[in-house]
Amino acid sequence: MKPLEASRINLFLGTAWLTVCLGIMGCSKSEETDVGIPKNPTEAASQLESAFGQASEAARTAASSAAAALRQKDYEQAVVSLQTVRSTENVTLDQGLAVHGTIVALEAELVSAVQSGDPKAKQAYELLKALKRK
Repeated sequence: MKPLEASRINLFLGTAWLTVCLGIMGCSKSEETDVGIPKNPTEAASQLESAFGQASEAARTAASSAAAALRQKDYEQAVVSLQTVRSTENVTLDQGLAVHGTIVALEAELVSAVQSGDPKAKQAYELLKALKRK
């Protein structure tokens, strides 16, 4: 075998091996993938309170109000409070991620409630869609 052919074969095999390894690593499910996205509104409420624990009084109050509304399934109040939280100044990255995760969890809850025929959930879902457009 010529040295050039051997070099090409080695390059091909090395590339193939690297592709397989990266594919296996990329396809494996990791617990870290879901970090930051709460699984339900109750978890979202806790995450929101934790993220805004050291925030300004206005932001902390709005976050607490949103968390309480989430726990009580007062969807409309939760959306209104989340809108207030989102509009506060100097929101940190962690706080922004907590708000985003809360909105994702709330949206999933609302979709489920709307499908079950809850008219209050439908109203809150419309408010949430308007919030997401801003």
